[in-house]
Formats: sequence, C-alpha cells, structure tokens
Amino acid sequence: MRKLTAELASGDIQLPSFPDFTARVLKVLEDPRATPSRVAQVVGADAALAARVLRMANSAFLNPSANPITDLQRAVTCLGHQLVRCTAVSFALKQIELTSDKADLRPQLHELWRKGTLVASIAFVLARHTRAASPDQAMVMGLMHNVGRLYITVTAPRHDPAAGQWADVVHEWHPRVGRAILKHWEFPAAVAAAVGAQNNWKRESYGGDALTDILIAATALVPCVFYRELLDDVVTDVPPFKRLRLGAADCKLLLADCAAQIRALQATLSG
Repeated sequence: MRKLTAELASGDIQLPSFPDFTARVLKVLEDPRATPSRVAQVVGADAALAARVLRMANSAFLNPSANPITDLQRAVTCLGHQLVRCTAVSFALKQIELTSDKADLRPQLHELWRKGTLVASIAFVLARHTRAASPDQAMVMGLMHNVGRLYITVTAPRHDPAAGQWADVVHEWHPRVGRAILKHWEFPAAVAAAVGAQNNWKRESYGGDALTDILIAATALVPCVFYRELLDDVVTDVPPFKRLRLGAADCKLLLADCAAQIRALQATLSG
C-alpha cells in the first residue's frame, strides 16, 4: 500500500493503454472530418466491437422505432462520434473484467463496471433534463468516473491488512488517477476535469463546469434510482444540485419518469 500511495502522491503512475483496435477507433474519432464511412471501416476491423456498435444503435433506448439497423455505417451515423467513442471505451473496459487473471478481483471489477454504467445512465438523463451539458458527453464522463478505482483495484496488493485505511486512500486518490488516465487517453479536457473533481461536493465556485455538477449529482442519486424513498432534502442539499436547480421533489419526479430509460440505457452499456 505504501508503494502505491507514494506513486500516486508523486504522480509516477504507470498508466494503462487501450487495446490496439480501440486506440485506432479513438484516433479516427478525434478527426472532426472523419466520415461515418471511415469510422465504420475502422470499427468493422474488430467483429466484436462492430457487433457492440450495432447493438447500441438498435437498443430500445436509442432506437425506439425498433426499425432494425443492420448497416454499420448507418449505426455510426445514428450514434454520432461521442456515442461511438463511448461504446468503444465501454467495450475495452469490459474486457478488463472478462480477461482478468485475478479471479478474486472479478466481483470487484464487475461492481465497478455496474456502477459505472449506472452513473453514466443517470448522468445522461440529468444532462438531457437540465440542458446544462451535452448528454452524450455526460454519459462518457459517467462511464469513466471510476476508472481510477479500476486502475487501483488491479494494481493494489491483493491482501491488504489495513483495509479501512486502504479504502480511504482509494477514495481520496481515485479521482486524481482517473483524471490522469483520461488525459493519457486523450479524452476531452472537460470530462477529465469533471472526473478529477468528483469528490468536491461542497465547492461553491461555478465557472460553467456543469459536467462536474452533473457527475456529483449522478453519483449521489445512485442509491435512489430504484429506491426513491431514500431521496430527501439532505441528498440534494449541496451546491451542485442547487446550481442544477434540482431539489429532492424534482429528482423524485425525474427518476420516476426516467427509471425505465435508465434501466434500458444501463443494460445497453453493460453489453
């Protein structure tokens, strides 16, 4: 634990890289001139990822008409760059859980993945409702919000006698690690900044950083999505909710209206 804590404190973190096929997809998506045909060509080089993109485009949440989309180029056009990026990243991260050689870590990785998809779904709904930020970007941010925890989980000692102390270290440091990883992966600066600031619930200043407020609100609402009786004024009595103009009653109504959509989107992201 001391070794990893020292690495985190010094910034000397050996950051992970995406698989080659994911890196190629992200690279082509960085080019605003990339056509759907070009993106589809790169995505189609990996059959499993192509199937994931088609499944995303045909999800009940994103294709309510239920008219089947079978052409990859059309799927890319329907999703747009941000959601194709989100799909590629979620696919890559899911592989970490599925291919982990540490069987005892798989339940933790699965829970991190489950929470990431839920926060992403809530963040999408909040951004769409408040119009404070791009819903697609909010989804990507939510999906990535605990990538620092994922990194620490797979690099930390497997048996740590100081479990309570370790939990405190992870809570304190995972946003910083997540921000560093997202910068390394060349995610939008606003997404990396929001992930890095997610523990700062009491920040009073507001300089247009609505993504951070949405992430903080989304993580706070996780226990309340399907158990709305847990949602009261205490949950929403922090500056991010006030800046988003969301009180407890507003959130209850929103979650009641969007519970099915959140489930559908989470199922789509979970793959």
